[in-house]
Amino acid sequence: MKESESIEVNLEDINNSFIHKNAIVDENAYIDTFSIIGKGVKIESGVYISNGVKIYGNALIQSGTYIGENSIIGHPQRAELLTIVKSKKNVTDYESPLISIGTNCTIRAGSIIYSEVSIGNNCQTGHNVMIREKTSIGHNTIIGTNTVIDGNVIIGNEVSIQTGVYIPLNCRIGNNVFMGPFSKLTNDKYMMRKVPDLIGPTIEDEVSLGANSVILPGITLKRGTMVGAGAVVTKNTAEGDIVVGNPAKFLKKKPADWIF
Repeated sequence: MKESESIEVNLEDINNSFIHKNAIVDENAYIDTFSIIGKGVKIESGVYISNGVKIYGNALIQSGTYIGENSIIGHPQRAELLTIVKSKKNVTDYESPLISIGTNCTIRAGSIIYSEVSIGNNCQTGHNVMIREKTSIGHNTIIGTNTVIDGNVIIGNEVSIQTGVYIPLNCRIGNNVFMGPFSKLTNDKYMMRKVPDLIGPTIEDEVSLGANSVILPGITLKRGTMVGAGAVVTKNTAEGDIVVGNPAKFLKKKPADWIF
């Protein structure tokens, strides 16, 4: 259906869900019971909104996307939340920076995605994922269950982020990166005992992080780096390095017949 053929929903109660009169919901989208759709929301054709979902602010949910039970899309940022609380304004009426979720995405149950987030096409999350504001995620990216992305993060295309990964403020992650279960990036060298700039790691294209590895603040992992399970990386790497241990040390170069 073309944009001009979309319908402006003017009903407050549809299928036991509250839909703001200014929300735009395509007639071929489905909204399950007990969901809340705010003022600036646009839902395209073929979208499935599950039971108990809340979508706030200026949100674009593109065609073919599934939003799982009890997810929150467009959660207000801190400053926005304080304004809402002080004004006693209904959260469904507030306006926010755009949250955009691309075509044919799967956002599984319990996930929370803040305003000012852009997610590309064909992405999927596990359950209970949190993605904070000012985050951009490319196409065909997987974000595993219980992963936390703490905002102001850029993630490329074809990235595989496994269960329980932590990505703090100010990180940059390239294309075709693999982040193993419970791997962690960090951005605070002094653990709040000094007031530093929060500088997250830069993870270049084709990097692989083993399970439970830790990358310290400001580190750059060059293209094709492989980090062994449980390693703690304290120094920048060169292209194609394999590093292991705590602290991580160079083991060898990635063999030529391995996929770069």
